[in-house]
Amino acid sequence: MAVESTNKIDDLHSLQRSTILRVYNYYRILISFLFLYLFSDVNFREFVGSANPELFQSTILFYLGANILIGLALPIFVSDEFVSKAAPSFIILTADIIALTLLMSASGGVASGLGNFLIFTVAFGGGLIYGRISTVLPAIAFILTIYNEFYLFFLDANELQSFFQAGILGIVYFVANIFFQTLSQQLRRREKEVFTLEKINQLVVEKISTGVVVASHDGIIKLINASGREFLFPGTNELAENTELPRALRSRIREEQPVADRQTFTFHVDDNSQDLLATYSKVVSPDPQLDTLVFIEDSTLIQQQAQQLKLAALGRLSASIAHEIRNPLGAISHAAQLLSESEKLDRGDLRLSEIIQTHCLRLNKVVENVLQMSRRKTAEPKKLKLNLWLDEFILEFKAGFPEESDIQVVQLDNPSDELLFDPLHLSQILGNLCQNGLRYSKKKTGKAHLAIRIGSESDTQFIDVIDDGEGVSEDLISNLFEPFYTTEVTGTGLGLYLSKELCEANNARLSYSNLQGSRFRISFVQRPTQQFIQEKA
Repeated sequence: MAVESTNKIDDLHSLQRSTILRVYNYYRILISFLFLYLFSDVNFREFVGSANPELFQSTILFYLGANILIGLALPIFVSDEFVSKAAPSFIILTADIIALTLLMSASGGVASGLGNFLIFTVAFGGGLIYGRISTVLPAIAFILTIYNEFYLFFLDANELQSFFQAGILGIVYFVANIFFQTLSQQLRRREKEVFTLEKINQLVVEKISTGVVVASHDGIIKLINASGREFLFPGTNELAENTELPRALRSRIREEQPVADRQTFTFHVDDNSQDLLATYSKVVSPDPQLDTLVFIEDSTLIQQQAQQLKLAALGRLSASIAHEIRNPLGAISHAAQLLSESEKLDRGDLRLSEIIQTHCLRLNKVVENVLQMSRRKTAEPKKLKLNLWLDEFILEFKAGFPEESDIQVVQLDNPSDELLFDPLHLSQILGNLCQNGLRYSKKKTGKAHLAIRIGSESDTQFIDVIDDGEGVSEDLISNLFEPFYTTEVTGTGLGLYLSKELCEANNARLSYSNLQGSRFRISFVQRPTQQFIQEKA
């Protein structure tokens, strides 16, 4: 990765050098036209080309033609990779120094002021060429300037003070070159740091388990990392252009329209997917149609933490129940049994004694269920071969069921061979659902019958338990999984609640729908990353 980042930085520097050289070539063409204009104007003849007009004219025409030719040839015939090398830049800059020195000589030396243009040339050299070779350029400019002044001095075309001016100008050459070299090196170092930080930020965003999504005001995804794709579009490596957010997320964001405060809500992509936690806010921008930044997390961990809190509360509650209810309840039940054995009781009193014992047993069952929930251990998922495990479960369930029952297994397709789930929890969930299904089927049809259907939908495995009962009315479905809620006179209302809690402890969902009776579906919404972590653990 370090080599790849270095190569990208080098490519970026090469592109920058080629761009600077092209800009410098435009500057050369501009000053060539400027010198030609000044030479053709009579008012500037005493400054430009005054010492040797023929030399100035021939030099400026050749210099202008060469600059135009290079300006046309560079973008068309020469690649950026070649232009970005040090050799072409060094040759061009050296030729410029020689040409400008000839123009300065033809104009009377440093007194003409044309030597100041060499300052820009050596300064560009400090930004284009790295290392010691860049310092050669001001040295060449200084030597040619001093030589030019000696030549003019022997021709009586300048004075001794011109040597002092040439010396000062030479110092300026070196200062400008070194200054731009230092500035260029600092900018490159800072650019490398910024580029490295940018790559680290991209790597962190891409590798973190939290999904990061940037979407436009109309729900079009602009940026999404790998975790975001896995959450919102499972199994998709690349998204098509103008892909929209899932409807549940898009509609919620549009309805609430957050400004700057972060807002959080829970949603799921479809009925078979896991619950997701979205935290989002508007991106601060002068654009009135703001983008939305969304952080998406799997709410399984939060749910497990909440379940641990609930279990702790149930543990304290169950201990209180055990001490405050169970002992008096046992005494009442025992007293009712002794009372029913008395020969002096008439039939009405015996019936009252039976009612007391019946309700004592029902209340004791409630206490047992609560104690069972409080003693429940954390899920210990194991690899299960669903078909084989289900066959063994049905045999064990029928052996323990007091009545004759008919359980039919329907396999819609070929689900995955292995599934991560706690076998004891799955046995308890299916046992509870099968008992309820057989009871309601017999109540309606007179026959204890149900169907267990296994399959997959949208890459999510499921188990359906379908009975032939009356089903649950629509207005009662929302309360179906609440604790202590029941439609039976003798029910405790904890069976379905306990089953749902066990499903959530194993990263699964339990849902209900009316389908030719009642259908309870266990959806195994497990993610590959979670399975890998569980296997390693």
